[in-house]
Amino acid sequence: MKLWDLPGAGTPRFPLSSYIRNMGIRFFDLVVVVASQRFTETDLELMDELRANGVHFVAVRSKVDIEVRNADHDSGMSPNQVLGGIREDVRRNALLPDERIFMVSSREKDKYDFQALLDTVHADLRRALDVKLARAADRKVDIRVLYRAV
Repeated sequence: MKLWDLPGAGTPRFPLSSYIRNMGIRFFDLVVVVASQRFTETDLELMDELRANGVHFVAVRSKVDIEVRNADHDSGMSPNQVLGGIREDVRRNALLPDERIFMVSSREKDKYDFQALLDTVHADLRRALDVKLARAADRKVDIRVLYRAV
């Protein structure tokens, strides 16, 4: 199992039009798309490409502790209002169900969705491993059947 931290898409050096192909993302078992503010048009297009290529992915909004603190200071919004608004924005724009959207803070890991993110990543990678093992077992059976036929 390998974890890759790829450069952002949509830059002159890594244009979105060739990003998935050049980075080989369609062969990844899981992609974690992370943004510290609103997901950009490039992020959303990347998610569309991942979806079109059948690549599992999750959307992670980081630094939500700062969003909560700022919203409280600026307009007196409760943490639940802020987090609900962020989640709704991601759900609407990224076309993802709630269980694929995570809000995290590196400063307050226990307070938001960090554990749920880890659980989901673990489950997705476990599923991918099970699929690969099943495919490998099928190939081994096919090879044995072919070998016996010769």
